[in-house]
Amino acid sequence: MVNHRLECIDAGSEYCPCYLAETDDCIICSHLQGKEFCDCNWNGVCVYQDFYWLNEKKKDIRKTIEAQIVDKKIIGSDILILKIKVTKTLARQLMQPGSYIFIRDPNQPFFFDVPMSIMRVDRQKTEIDVAIQLLGAKTKKLLDCGEKVLLKGPYWNGLLGLKHLKRLKEKNILVIARGIALAPALLVIEYLLSHKNKVTFMMDPGKMGKIFIEDYLHDLDIEVLRVNLRAEEGLAMVKNLLVYGAYSVVYSGGSDKVHSRIWNQIKDSGKDVQFVITNNGKLCCGEGVCGSCSLKLKDGSTIKMCKTQLEAETLIGGRYE
Repeated sequence: MVNHRLECIDAGSEYCPCYLAETDDCIICSHLQGKEFCDCNWNGVCVYQDFYWLNEKKKDIRKTIEAQIVDKKIIGSDILILKIKVTKTLARQLMQPGSYIFIRDPNQPFFFDVPMSIMRVDRQKTEIDVAIQLLGAKTKKLLDCGEKVLLKGPYWNGLLGLKHLKRLKEKNILVIARGIALAPALLVIEYLLSHKNKVTFMMDPGKMGKIFIEDYLHDLDIEVLRVNLRAEEGLAMVKNLLVYGAYSVVYSGGSDKVHSRIWNQIKDSGKDVQFVITNNGKLCCGEGVCGSCSLKLKDGSTIKMCKTQLEAETLIGGRYE
């Protein structure tokens, strides 16, 4: 079993209690795990109490809505950027780092839903931007979208170690991202800047060979560096910044291998910094029901990556090493 308390990203939200409460699989509530005693670490409104007053039923689930595509842009042969009009409420909810949605072409069945990280939110215009790497059947079908797209959200567990970002104010932060993970890094950076933090942004174009977010960087007061995280020189550059910089948090956006490489540089630097990483779980339903995102750690515990907030170090120790 895990030797730490698990946290659920949806706890206390308008979507809690959820389906898992009805099946005794709640992530944080011991009563809603079938136990007879209370052993949770949740400091908000009691999940069990909410469930009881709802006659032991879940709250309303996230709805699929039809949204207008304001702009569509194709970069190169494999990047599609959509600007989508949403409601004021949804725009506000998606401003949190790690936010994502499920989208699909309205002409396709529900199993074409694909999770996409939010790249930018314009709260005044109530528009969101998403960047899509065209890889498989689901993403390629988004090219067929005309003026509308089906959208379901908000979902928030796109990052692990989120609480470290939310505590920051007037600190130095090192943000590192590679490939398509450059997109959600923008939302992270804008959140950090809004809390008066100073950001150094290391960008690796990855296999795509291009920095597709350059147009979004012009108005951001950040230090921008290019790096190749697959090369020894690039990793040495990361370590050098860690050794001589005064960073409170390091953010890693990319594959599991990218997380592991950056984590090794943090350990080698000897610096005590918090680590935040993109969640690379295989997300399918987003509700903890289908089991696609289930991950077994080295200690034998199984977690639901779509809803469970973990320390990045816990995941790395159980998965990457």
